[in-house]
Amino acid sequence: MSAPQQQALKPLAANWNSIDEPQKRKWLAVSKNFGSMTPAEQAKLHSRMSEWAALSPKQRTQARLNFGETTQVPAEEKRATWEAYQALSPEEKRKLAAGAPTRPSGAAPALKPVPAAKLATTPNANPPRGGASGTSPAAARAASAPRQIDQKTLLPRKVASAP
Repeated sequence: MSAPQQQALKPLAANWNSIDEPQKRKWLAVSKNFGSMTPAEQAKLHSRMSEWAALSPKQRTQARLNFGETTQVPAEEKRATWEAYQALSPEEKRKLAAGAPTRPSGAAPALKPVPAAKLATTPNANPPRGGASGTSPAAARAASAPRQIDQKTLLPRKVASAP
């Protein structure tokens, strides 16, 4: 790295070897504009780099999800919401934070929930057996037939044809 790049990426120096290649390329691209920034902008960038480097991978994932959600909100709505939040007292802010829904742990949730209409339905692997009341003769025959789904693969079984 060049001296200007090293100066721009100084907050990441301790973690540089653990950063993967795509992220290194991203940070190197950010460093290109560093020299043209004002000292205040450089200080702000270094501060944010330090904060980012201090986050755990889980916290970074959450930050990316939050960013993805906020990019979908119109700027005027974000501004109004932020101003309303800033007008709250510290106690009201604590109450609001305490009542916030908890995020699921583990894998990152989807940015947009998948509509139920797009989800595949699974076949009933254990169809009802016997002559239940209210069933048609065809349904009773189907229920008494051997299972049509392979329990190991959950795929339909091939029906053997008569010779």
